[in-house]
Amino acid sequence: MDNKKYKPQCIARESAIKILYQMKMQDESKKAVMNSFIENREYDKNLLDRILSEYIDNKDAIIMLLNKKANISLDNIPLLDECIIHLSVCEFLYVNNSKSIVINEYINIAKKYSSPKMYTFLNKVLDNTL
Repeated sequence: MDNKKYKPQCIARESAIKILYQMKMQDESKKAVMNSFIENREYDKNLLDRILSEYIDNKDAIIMLLNKKANISLDNIPLLDECIIHLSVCEFLYVNNSKSIVINEYINIAKKYSSPKMYTFLNKVLDNTL
């Protein structure tokens, strides 16, 4: 895979998680958070906007699907992990239905930003849900 093409997409996914996290922490709209969002690296703006827009439009369906298929409780997980899980399912359902790409990308993000065991938990959730 061409690294120049891959990297902006990965940064867009990371940025989407950061923005969703900030939206939930500060109870702000996407527009308000986006106005203050700064990412100094080149990222895929279209992918970022599409992931976040699809999440906002389909949040309830994503949560219902996770509750039905994940076979685990997501009630007591850290907010960052919740954002990673929700956006990974969102991207698969509404943006990019390549299961291997979505799982690999979000597991790498979980390894980078979350607790050491989160990526195994995420893998289990995504295997059960997607």
